[in-house]
Amino acid sequence: MRYKSTNEHNKKLSITIYNDDFGLVKEERLLVSQEACEEIQYLDVVKKIETDSIIVAGVPVLELNYDFDLVSKAKLLEKYLDKTIYIFDKETQEKMPIRLLSVSDGIIGERTDTKEIVINPEGELVLPSLPEGLIAKPALLWKVPKSALDQQINVSYLTKGISWDANYVLNLQERSFQLTGWVAINNQSGAAFQNAELKLIAGEINRVEEIKLLEPDYHYKEGVVYSESEPSFEEKSFADQHMYTLNRPVTIKDAQEKQINFLNVADGAYRKFYEVNRYSEKPDIKVEIENSKENNLEIPLPKGKVKLYQADSDGLLEFVGEDSIPHTAKKQPISLNLGKAFDIGCESLETDRSKEDGLELIEYEYRIQNHKDEAAPIKIDHRIHERGWEMVECSHVYSKLDSSTINFLVDVGADATAVITFKYAVDHSLYIKRKTK
Repeated sequence: MRYKSTNEHNKKLSITIYNDDFGLVKEERLLVSQEACEEIQYLDVVKKIETDSIIVAGVPVLELNYDFDLVSKAKLLEKYLDKTIYIFDKETQEKMPIRLLSVSDGIIGERTDTKEIVINPEGELVLPSLPEGLIAKPALLWKVPKSALDQQINVSYLTKGISWDANYVLNLQERSFQLTGWVAINNQSGAAFQNAELKLIAGEINRVEEIKLLEPDYHYKEGVVYSESEPSFEEKSFADQHMYTLNRPVTIKDAQEKQINFLNVADGAYRKFYEVNRYSEKPDIKVEIENSKENNLEIPLPKGKVKLYQADSDGLLEFVGEDSIPHTAKKQPISLNLGKAFDIGCESLETDRSKEDGLELIEYEYRIQNHKDEAAPIKIDHRIHERGWEMVECSHVYSKLDSSTINFLVDVGADATAVITFKYAVDHSLYIKRKTK
């Protein structure tokens, strides 16, 4: 006897979704049959199941098959080639029997009474029954030791076609920001998940490849992103990744994209500045946010797009830029690029290069022109390609980021121009000596 198990037998359904277009489905079902069964047809599985990932606990499985020869018009007709089907005429309420000869270019048949050939006959096609082997939806078929059933089983498997991404909305106010985070789930797995427990894994999992802004007062405590109402997700570290668990069941339909709020932060501080380098004509507009408790954050943030908005003079929000962030650990700062500044110009050039006492002296100049009605904080990110250099003269204070990068932080006044100059010496002989050792 064959026992059919459907999702109506589910006692528990949960799904863990990963960033990289796959998920882990876990089901608990109760199987009850007074008659002895030697086959179990496990129905309501996804179309994109990875059959080599299936784990079954609670019943011994001797053989496992995945049946996915689903019903379609083309497959039905192919199964009835050289067999009798019927053409139903709605007006006369009569059925005309024909032997099906071809379906490759329309319907071609032979009338069983007159032996005449009919091509694309008008009327409804009527087939005697569903041919063996075709099924309405995919199923797992297990061969099991013959016995009655009265047990709970646990089944888990991986499926492709389901993914999630994070996206963020950042509202920049004059001195603070509001940050809202959303989880976007895209289900193209071929099955719906009703009232499922949902977990999301943020991180990079190795796989073998085959050839709306919210206004309330929000807070944060360790491991939980929440408002004064119940939190949507609980976050915790798991196996070198981060796991986000939804605190309520959720239904995800097939071919559906669903968005769920997971983060609300308000009254955080941000820093806005303009960044240039030796190749810049216009500076990049930068926003940096400290991911710290003092800034109402210190939160692991999944990778995703960030859309930024800012109120205009009428108090209406306007879109001011978009960027993406990688997986960002807590305490790791958030850096966003909003685009190019319209009213700030930048010129940079090497003004002199000379030799003196065996040293090569190089002079450089940055000229920043601020046409805004307010001061502009400028960050100059300058790379020195020569090795063995040492600063000789400098018009402004700088910091050495690494062996080949220096930074200047300069406030350029409203409708003003700032000139930053520096000279450094390069000892090429020192580099040659090091290289030959």
